Amino acid sequence: MNNHNFMRGAAVLAGAGLITKFIGALYRIPFARIVGEEGMGLYQMAYPIYTMILALSTAGIPVAISLLVAEGKAKNDYRGMNKILQVSLVLMFCLGLGSAWALYKSAHFLANNVLYDERAFYSLVVLAPAIFFAAVTSVFRGYFQGMMIMHPTGMSQVVEQVVRVATVFIAGLFLLKYGVEFAAAGATFGAVTGSLAALIFLALYYSWWRCRRQLLVGGKSQGSPSILAIVKRILVLAIPISLGGLVMPLMQVIDAAIVPLRLQSAGYDVAAATALFGQFSGMAVTLINLPTIVTISLAASLVPAISDAIARSNHQLVVVRLNEAIRLTVMLCLPAAAGFFLLAEEIGYLLYGLPEVGLSIRVLAPAALFLGLHQTTAGAIQGLGKTYLPVKHLVVGAAVKISLNYFLIAIPSLGIRGAGLATVISFFTAFMLNLRYLHRQTPFSFNFTYHLLKPGIAATIMAISIIYGSKLIIGLAGSEVRTIILIAGGIITYGIVLLLVGGIKKQDLEIIPGAGPGLAKILTKTGLIR
Repeated sequence: MNNHNFMRGAAVLAGAGLITKFIGALYRIPFARIVGEEGMGLYQMAYPIYTMILALSTAGIPVAISLLVAEGKAKNDYRGMNKILQVSLVLMFCLGLGSAWALYKSAHFLANNVLYDERAFYSLVVLAPAIFFAAVTSVFRGYFQGMMIMHPTGMSQVVEQVVRVATVFIAGLFLLKYGVEFAAAGATFGAVTGSLAALIFLALYYSWWRCRRQLLVGGKSQGSPSILAIVKRILVLAIPISLGGLVMPLMQVIDAAIVPLRLQSAGYDVAAATALFGQFSGMAVTLINLPTIVTISLAASLVPAISDAIARSNHQLVVVRLNEAIRLTVMLCLPAAAGFFLLAEEIGYLLYGLPEVGLSIRVLAPAALFLGLHQTTAGAIQGLGKTYLPVKHLVVGAAVKISLNYFLIAIPSLGIRGAGLATVISFFTAFMLNLRYLHRQTPFSFNFTYHLLKPGIAATIMAISIIYGSKLIIGLAGSEVRTIILIAGGIITYGIVLLLVGGIKKQDLEIIPGAGPGLAKILTKTGLIR
C-alpha cells in the first residue's frame, strides 16, 4: 500500500461521507422548520442513546473483520475468508438482536430517568430494530474493506442516508398532527428503513460480486481456525475500538442529560432549555462535524497504512504517512473552523432561519479542527496496535467535558456557550494526549512550519477577505445571497492562496475522483504545483 493508494482509499470513503453528511445536514434545515426547536430537541435526545448502543455492539466490527479478511487475502486463503464472513454474520445477528431487545425493554426507564422527558419513549422504541440491521450490515462493510474494495461501503452509506431522509420527511410530516413527540418518533424510524436498505444493498452486491469471482469459493486452505478462535479474535480486536466508538455517543447522552438541566439552573424554563439544546446539539454540532467526513476517512485508511509500515519495520514510512494525514487534516479543517467562527450568525440564519444558532456555532468553531486532529492521530495510534489508548484519551476529554458542562452552563452570562467551551476543550485535551504518545513512541514530530504555516497564511487571508467583503457587499443583496457569496469567496480565496504559497501537492489533487488527475496535470504544467 503506497501513499497514493492510502490517500485514494480515504478519498473514496470521504466522497461517500461527503454526500451522506451533506444530505444529513440538508434535511435538518426543513425538518427543523417543520417540527420546531422542541421537536428537534426530542429527536436529538433519543438519537445519542441509539448511537451509543450501536457503537458498543458494532463500532469495532468492520475494522476487526477487515483485518482478518486482509490476512486471509494475503495468504490466498479464500475458504478461510468465507468462514470468517459466515461466523461474523452469525455473531452479529445474535449481538444485534440482543442489543435491539435491550433498547426496547429499557426505553421507558431511559426516557424518564436519563433523558427526563417521557415523550422520548416513542423515539427510543422505534429505534430498536435499526440496531439489529446495522449490526449485520457492519459485517459486509468490514469484509469489503478487508478486500481493499471501498466502493460497496461508500455506496451503501449513500443508499442508507437517502432512504433514511425520505422516511424522516414522510413519517415526520404524517405524524406531526398527533404531536411533536410522535413526529420525532416517526423521524427516528428513518434509522430503521435506512439501515435495512443498506443491508439489502450489501447482501445483493455481495451475491453479485461473488458470482463474478468464483475463485473465492476455492483457493488454498491454510488450516482454517475454529469458530471459537475466529469469534475470540474478532472480539479481541473489536472491543477496544467499540469502546472508543462508545465515548462520543456517551458524551452526547451526557449533553442530553446535563445541558437542559443546567440551563434551567441558569434561569431558563423547560421549553427554552430544550430549544437551546436543540440549537446546540441538533444544529450547531451537526455543522461542526462536517469536516470530520475527511478525517474519519483518513483515520480508516491510516490504520492499515501504519500497520503495513510497522510490519516492514519502516519507521520512516510511519512518519511520512502520518505527516501527510495531519497536513491534510489541518489543510481542510482549519479554514472550516475559521469560516464557522466568522460567519456563525449568517450560517445559522441561512440554514435554519435562526441567527441565534450562531451563538453555538461560533463557540464550537475551534472544535472542527481539534476533533479532526484527534481522529487522525487516533487512527495512527490504532495502526501502531494500541487500540485502547485513543479510548483512554477520549475518556479523559469526556471527564473534562462533564466537569466543565456542570459548572459553566449554569453561569447565566455563559449559558449554552459553556457547553460549547467544554466541547472544544475536551477535544483539544484528547488530541494533545494522542500527540504526546506519538511523539514518545515514533520519530514523528508535529512541525509548525510543515503542518500549520501555509494553511494558516491562507486561512488568515481568507478571514480578511470575508471581513472586508462583508462590508463591501452589504446592501447589495439579501442576507442569504450575501452569505453564500461570502462563503464561496472565502473558499476560492483560501484555495488560491494555498496554491500560491505551495500548500497543495500534486498527489493531493490526483486522489480526487473524476477531475482530480486532469486538474493536477494542468496545474503541474502551469508550475503552480509540483
